[in-house]
Amino acid sequence: MRKTKLQDQTRLEKDNEKKKQGIVQDFASLFEKLNCAPKMDELVELGNTKDSIKHHFSSLTKLEIVARQEFPDKFFDVEIVSLLGEDVSDKLHKVVKQYKKFVITTAVTGCASHEGFHSSLKAFCKANKAALLILVASDPGQNKTHNSGYGTIDMKLAKECVVVEDTYLNSNFFISTIKLSAKQINPTTGLSDIGQRGGSFVFASPKQSLTLESTSNEKLPHVLMTTGAITKPNYVTDLYMSERTAYIADKHHVMGAVFVSIIDDKDYGYTQIQMMNEEGSFVHFGKRYHPNGKITSEAPQAIVCGDWHSGETDPLVRKCTEEMISLLKPKKVILHDAFNGRSINHHEEDNAIIQAQNFMNGAPSLEQEVVGLRDDLIWFAKQVQEIVIVKSNHDEFLSGSYLKYAKYAKDPQNHYFSLDLAKAMMEGKDPLKFAVEKVGLKPTNIRWLKRDEDFKIADIQLGAHGDVGASGSKGTLKGMRKAYGLSVTGHSHTPGIWHGATAVGTSSFLRLSYNRGPGSWMQTHCFVYDDGSRQLVNMIKGRWTL
Repeated sequence: MRKTKLQDQTRLEKDNEKKKQGIVQDFASLFEKLNCAPKMDELVELGNTKDSIKHHFSSLTKLEIVARQEFPDKFFDVEIVSLLGEDVSDKLHKVVKQYKKFVITTAVTGCASHEGFHSSLKAFCKANKAALLILVASDPGQNKTHNSGYGTIDMKLAKECVVVEDTYLNSNFFISTIKLSAKQINPTTGLSDIGQRGGSFVFASPKQSLTLESTSNEKLPHVLMTTGAITKPNYVTDLYMSERTAYIADKHHVMGAVFVSIIDDKDYGYTQIQMMNEEGSFVHFGKRYHPNGKITSEAPQAIVCGDWHSGETDPLVRKCTEEMISLLKPKKVILHDAFNGRSINHHEEDNAIIQAQNFMNGAPSLEQEVVGLRDDLIWFAKQVQEIVIVKSNHDEFLSGSYLKYAKYAKDPQNHYFSLDLAKAMMEGKDPLKFAVEKVGLKPTNIRWLKRDEDFKIADIQLGAHGDVGASGSKGTLKGMRKAYGLSVTGHSHTPGIWHGATAVGTSSFLRLSYNRGPGSWMQTHCFVYDDGSRQLVNMIKGRWTL
């Protein structure tokens, strides 16, 4: 009897060990197939039970630890701690010294690379003589299976140049390795002081963001940016309290990178790269780079200009804009604050000093401003298929204040010209459109949007100026994101990116009569492509960087 019980116990222990080993093997095989940790339900579908898994391992985290130990060849990733040696650091220093152009992207711990996007980025680097740099963002939920606490990175990415320490690309541009959570909603929270003092920084994050920090009365602002990811999103967790952050992280995950061009020890250029398809190809300034190394031409659907402010447009910006349109051939141009309105600016109407200075300096009349806008629109109309004019606050200097309250009655310089505009407005016409046609505007490829009229390309809202938020509130970039989701807006003269909401800068001079103190203005346009990808491009000292 005692022998039989012993045999039964031995047989039971063997069966349990066999089940346990089967669970471990199933986990490893699924990880190899899925390139990520399998969920409980996926293990159950293979014939395992939740009770059995919990009995043997208590959690999927502990199960993964065992599976990695017994079947290391089934896992695509390696411990990040293995990349912290001197040889990796030396490789980084050598690459930074050798190259002037860089593609910087982020690998999230525990996530597999997108092979197509990885191949496209390498094709881009080869064609543009650029180096691919990999930053690492931590997903704490993926790191708990590793004793080091660093987590893992895809083996394919570990063979690239991984940024393991803070790195200067020039005296004003830095790559920071400060540890950021991949799930952090605003990855640059609390880092503005670093950018304000130390220069422009790029940080690791699967989100793509851009924030400018004012630094001086004269110098350009510093930039804080995050890259987007080269790894596919995988924020699966078995922790109930982490499900919310995992869901949000998945929605905000951007397959992307930033392209940085170092001009000299102080100057640099940058723009964004976004992958918007499963193939892994992406567009950069009129060229699509494919995983197989092929490069094809692809014109932007539109160029969204920084607020134009006709009459105070910087001639150097105008020159850059003409070069961009000639080279990339966008089909449409989107104009914000096309009209400047200096001659009827209600913010300055009671300022006797400014009014006197305007008179002495030969400031233009309303009619002269309208003629200048006419000439700008004729210039654009010859270069693109369509001009789209977004109703903006400077446009409404004319309709919203000047004509509405008959201020022209006490304005001898502009009285006569304004009479017909007031009549047109009473007849329900757009007075600005009427004015430029009155002075001879002929092109028909111009679309004048009404206030609150949608205009979209690839489901991106391009019809909002950005000055008005929900229910008439003051417009902000975060407000644009809440109201419209994907969008490109103007108004602030400060470029930015926040969870798919993009802001352009200005086309005007960086110092006008109404901006004082440290500034965050930049002369910045945005390209919008058929697939929904967008690229900001800065113009600095009459130069824009490919």
